[in-house]
Amino acid sequence: MAKPGNDVKRRDFLKATTGAGVVGMTALAGCSGGGQEETTTEETTEDSGGMDTETTEESGGGEGETLPTYTYVNNAQAYNPPRHDAINLIASQFGDELGLDMEVDVLEWGTLYSRVSEEYDYSFATWHTFFVSEPVTELNNLFNSSNTDPGQGNYSGYENSELDDMMASYLAEPDADTRIDQAHEIQKTLMDDVPTMPITHMPQAAIYNNNQVGNWQADLANGFNSYWTMINLEMKNGEDTLKGYWPETLSTMNVLGHNDENKHVYQFNMMYDYLVQLNNNAEPDPEVSLATDWERVDETTMEYTIRTDHSWHDGEDLTAEDVAFTYNYINDNEVPLYSTQSQYIDNAEVVDEETVRINMSEPLGPFNLAVANLVPIIPKHKWEGRENPSQANIQEPVGSGPMKFDYWEQGSEFGLAKFDDHFAPVSFEKRFWRVIPEASTVWENLINGDLNYEPFGRIDRSLNENQDNENIGTTFQVASTFWMFTSNVRQDGLDDKQMRKALVEAIPRTPIVEQILFGFPDVGFNIVSEAFGPLHTEDVTRYEESTDAARSRLEEAGYTWNDDGLIQAPSE
Repeated sequence: MAKPGNDVKRRDFLKATTGAGVVGMTALAGCSGGGQEETTTEETTEDSGGMDTETTEESGGGEGETLPTYTYVNNAQAYNPPRHDAINLIASQFGDELGLDMEVDVLEWGTLYSRVSEEYDYSFATWHTFFVSEPVTELNNLFNSSNTDPGQGNYSGYENSELDDMMASYLAEPDADTRIDQAHEIQKTLMDDVPTMPITHMPQAAIYNNNQVGNWQADLANGFNSYWTMINLEMKNGEDTLKGYWPETLSTMNVLGHNDENKHVYQFNMMYDYLVQLNNNAEPDPEVSLATDWERVDETTMEYTIRTDHSWHDGEDLTAEDVAFTYNYINDNEVPLYSTQSQYIDNAEVVDEETVRINMSEPLGPFNLAVANLVPIIPKHKWEGRENPSQANIQEPVGSGPMKFDYWEQGSEFGLAKFDDHFAPVSFEKRFWRVIPEASTVWENLINGDLNYEPFGRIDRSLNENQDNENIGTTFQVASTFWMFTSNVRQDGLDDKQMRKALVEAIPRTPIVEQILFGFPDVGFNIVSEAFGPLHTEDVTRYEESTDAARSRLEEAGYTWNDDGLIQAPSE
């Protein structure tokens, strides 16, 4: 155990706002993980409890330099109380049990997101992250060695040229069955090196007033906030408005200039059409897509048949020219938000009035799931004069989706209205999101009907206490989302795989699930969820939940502790 002498600094970070759930948390030191699945394969056993021989042999004995102070960025408790408490608990484990010099920096959510995803100014980060319909596209953005400059996507700083090659082979592979085996190898590599570790696998949760709305059907990409969910909802008892909330305001109406946070994605997915939309089986569905048919002409060419009887919200006809313009415009202007998709696009061209051909810059096997499902189609007559689209000041966006812009009272409320002429209409006339920071106020409004759904998806004490109320309905299903723990491997010490593995072993995943999140999620173990079906594998490195195992790992790697209990790097 770390000695309790003068290590005041690393104990000083816990705030008075930490919830009671942390105060009474099950002690973890020396525990075996609270029912975690035991390791069964030779590979898993070696990685969970032992050491990589090469690393152990290279690590020397004796005392090395004290590691730097590490900063764990945290959201304010009011924004997400359970996650705030979980981060404080994990930081406490790292400090008190492993001897890291820790500080927790509590930040407003937007600032936190920018610090991690754009500036890379952090040591550890945790938030609720989600993959869309194609997981390896997301992994390639998050972990490709070429994406490590600020703002490029690889905020962990992890580099692995062999993984880069594996992901490139997967993305170029047209055969779906071959991609399954490739995806499994990618997962094994990432869960062995652990630049990111899922703490919990979060469920997709629909939480709603069952007197006003029903028939909640999730899709893989956006859960119960998806396009598929919205066009299948059924309103009850004469209700014609879908009434939701978010704990903070939207920051822009620019579909090409937002920061990819859920609060923006869930709005723009309803205001804009995409060449391909998914049904609730995660399958491209022409009945609800802008394209009614598609064909892979060759390994770098896709052709789409576009609806010819559709229009923009301002009444102008939507044409194949708009589709080709969108892809060329986003590509030519190097729109940062769609840089992942743009790298596979050479150009788009109109074949005839109902056909668009998209020419890839390199082969991309899952093109519909990785590109066509994610790029919003924008009106040429509104955008062609804008030279810096990601910075455009959009006040009243014009799309072609099943809902159109109605009003935006920034800091207060945002509203959409039904687009009556859409080919996949919604059953309600209006939808609004009201800015409500406090969870207790949300539940009061849900129960009395002033709100009738909970798009933020809070998994917390309030849900546990209110889910049995006669006015509340809940629906849960497996999701692709998780609470992640990410280390910034650019920082001294965190570039060592054995250190990252020890940190993962010190995270009390089971107590967080059972005591902070009331048993709603599953304990995290793999970055690709079983929601992705055969692309997911169970055969990855499993880690104990044991600070004793973590300390033993560090000792074998040559780490030592000084008289104050602070950890020191292996000596050279």
